[in-house]
Amino acid sequence: MQGGIVIPALTDSGLLPPGRHVATLAEIKEIFVEQAPHAEHRGRIFRAFELYAEMVQDVLERGTFWVDGGFCTHKEAPPADLDLAILIDRTLNLTEKDIEQLVPLLTLKQVQVHGGPVEWAERVQPMGGLIDGFPVDAGVPEQEQYWDMLWSSVKGPDGEPVPGLVKGYLEVSW
Repeated sequence: MQGGIVIPALTDSGLLPPGRHVATLAEIKEIFVEQAPHAEHRGRIFRAFELYAEMVQDVLERGTFWVDGGFCTHKEAPPADLDLAILIDRTLNLTEKDIEQLVPLLTLKQVQVHGGPVEWAERVQPMGGLIDGFPVDAGVPEQEQYWDMLWSSVKGPDGEPVPGLVKGYLEVSW
């Protein structure tokens, strides 16, 4: 555990070893920004993630992020964004205002746009597209298993999962 980092060493392919690995934001920054290729580009994504995390935490007094995607690799190509499953404890007493604050922080699909030259947006991601955030009902096994399987899959150049290959992802709780 060099320098207090608990994130395991990446594989030769630049991936996390299989499993869900508990991490802090500081550890993620060190491994996936400061020690990664395209550090300047990754730094911008990470700054968006820090602000995003603050905004989610303003709404949810407790919760967990499962962090994944190209950001959690050391691949040659720069990551487009940072992928998150947001595990939401449904025992939290969320108000209508809380929901109104949370919805714009989620990735939305097939959104109708009013007052502009475009009528529909196929996909709208928070933080200018730097975050891809998906809500998950914490404690619902089917939902957690779906995201665990998705985040553990390794995608090929065509974007499809490669059979038999698995990787790890990160968990950040507050």
